[in-house]
Amino acid sequence: MVSHGREKQDNATGKSKKTSGKTARKKKSKDSNADPNHDDDIRDMDLPEDFSITGTSMVSSEFGGSNIGGEEDDIFGDGEDDYDVDNSKDPSNRAENAAQARQAKLLDALSLASTLTSEKRAAKREGGFRVLFKAITQYATGSVGQEILQSRWTSLLESCLYSIRGGGSNSTPAEQYAACRVLEASSIILGEDHDEIVLELNDSLKKVINATGRATQVRIAALRCLSMVHFICGTHGLEDGEDVVSVLELCEKLCSEKYRGEKVPPTLRASALDCWTLLSSTLPDVKVAGGASDDEFSTISLGRGLELLSLLALCLESTDVGLRSSAGECVTLIHECRLNLGMDDDDAENVTERRFRTGENRV
Repeated sequence: MVSHGREKQDNATGKSKKTSGKTARKKKSKDSNADPNHDDDIRDMDLPEDFSITGTSMVSSEFGGSNIGGEEDDIFGDGEDDYDVDNSKDPSNRAENAAQARQAKLLDALSLASTLTSEKRAAKREGGFRVLFKAITQYATGSVGQEILQSRWTSLLESCLYSIRGGGSNSTPAEQYAACRVLEASSIILGEDHDEIVLELNDSLKKVINATGRATQVRIAALRCLSMVHFICGTHGLEDGEDVVSVLELCEKLCSEKYRGEKVPPTLRASALDCWTLLSSTLPDVKVAGGASDDEFSTISLGRGLELLSLLALCLESTDVGLRSSAGECVTLIHECRLNLGMDDDDAENVTERRFRTGENRV
């Protein structure tokens, strides 16, 4: 009887432990399915100043069996082992086979773009953009690569904008940064005379740049991307508010100490000056460094660079090395434009008489 009682008690205890274990496993399983990207602390975290898209990727074969990428496999290496390259002694054969291998890698990577909008995990989307960045910067060069990228541009653009705008509410700063870098690299490959690309990106990127709550590195990446798109793809046929002048005006606001009531981080101010310098190089010298004319019939106004000099003087006194460096490059560009106009400090206003005096293309 005693033995039977113990056995019954042990059975009851075992059943209780079994039930408890089942409940624990169920709870653990439920927790494991939770997406950590919904954590506000993770989503709102800032990125380090040295954050780069060239870090390790979390991409694996889950992306449709892609041969490109992996946790540590050939993220930025040559990766020729992934494809059969003819090691023939004939240089022409080797060159042709190598070109075909690059095209295959590019197509393989671009096939990921259409899957990213349906991917629920932010880390996987970020990893996909890392793969795309590598493929575009390494394998899309040349006319063939440009044509391949152009043919897949719609799906690539959709995926990047999806993540930049929020990625289903769980987008991380790292993912948004990576998406901006992919668009920046793509604009360089796609080349000039693509106003439609500028128009497709203008509003979305400006919203990211203007959002003071976004991570600083994301805003910087968006500003760099917007500037590069205008510099490479844009023409002079864009309307006011969509043209390069609108981006210059945005840069001039961002390089101030405050923007929209918030203090602007020095890294963002420096990037704004860098982008301003880049885009100003596309303007006529007189638009950058021309002095206002006293002639009532003249349409020449004070150059954008001259209006910026007082702010640049303050930036040159900053304790931030990057901001001082960017301000110095700005001043250098303005000075070069003034020299091209044949001007000195005493007669800067005589633009109409002197603006064609120097320069190899002047008449």
